[in-house]
Amino acid sequence: MKINICSATNEDYFALNTLVKEGHEEHVIEEPTVFKSVESVMPKSYFKELLKDNDGNIFIAKNGESVIGFAVISIESSPSFPSLVQRKYAYIHDFGVKKEIQKHGIGKLLFERCKEWAKARGALSIELNVWDFNTNAIEFYKHLGMESISRKMKINV
Repeated sequence: MKINICSATNEDYFALNTLVKEGHEEHVIEEPTVFKSVESVMPKSYFKELLKDNDGNIFIAKNGESVIGFAVISIESSPSFPSLVQRKYAYIHDFGVKKEIQKHGIGKLLFERCKEWAKARGALSIELNVWDFNTNAIEFYKHLGMESISRKMKINV
């Protein structure tokens, strides 16, 4: 398997949406009060905005012409509150690898490309959100050196 990491183009939309949907369906099963099943998980208008965004990128992992992984990343800044240290960081909004080929180094290649991209844009760190039920993702991110910095909690009323 020869993996190529590149930026997504308009032609990658349908393949990317199919891959995003695969991960999304797991979220629907685990958190049905938050997520619901839809045909287009990543609306085409959002995808097109991301492609034009100078402060963001969609990286895809390809094996030949098949999209087998993706990362949606952008450069962010902390709010300008006197109580916060001003900082520039990269935020991974979405990340995934085709389920049947996970644990073959594709996610690591994508993540390394995100780190290079973030560093080249002056980001001091990379942040993301991961759901507690997604233990595979948590272990993957820990393996790459990421640490938890906060926790979001909820209660149904």
